[in-house]
Amino acid sequence: MPITLPPSAVRRAAAAGATVTLSLALAACGANFNAQTSKPYQPAEGTNVTSGSIAVRNLLVLAGEDGAGELHAAIVNTGRTDDTLTGITSEPAAAPRGDGAEPTAPPATVTVGNVRPMTLSPGASLTLPPASGKPFTVTGGKPGGMITLTITFAKAAPVTAHVPVLTTDHYSPTPRDDAPEGSHG
Repeated sequence: MPITLPPSAVRRAAAAGATVTLSLALAACGANFNAQTSKPYQPAEGTNVTSGSIAVRNLLVLAGEDGAGELHAAIVNTGRTDDTLTGITSEPAAAPRGDGAEPTAPPATVTVGNVRPMTLSPGASLTLPPASGKPFTVTGGKPGGMITLTITFAKAAPVTAHVPVLTTDHYSPTPRDDAPEGSHG
């Protein structure tokens, strides 16, 4: 005697089979070497740089329209020995350009203040601004622009980073009209 299934059972079985097949096909689309989930992604506004076992994460400046601000970052020592943050210096901000190739104004001076040696213990993170003491100040960087900072360490090689300047409320404004060509990213 042949087995017969009611039409609703046949439809449910067909729908379940189609669902499994579609799920496998869609999962396979993102499961290769170019899958979006295997690509680097930085969900933060700041810049990331690495020097040996020292990783600087989410480096940014929060500043007012007057150009006075504070440096923010997390510096992580993934090594097995202590290192020391020894200094942070800046390069002059590039001068805004007019219609021609010549700058329309002298370069803005960017200064970093209150920088002092800070120990980077193995497996630990140093947060800027530090929990105690004065914050590292930055003057001359205006929100919407980029500045260039070089961070030096006692053992790790120095790192240079192009750092975004955001407003003090962490808002990333539209790039400034007077920012240098190519400094927006």
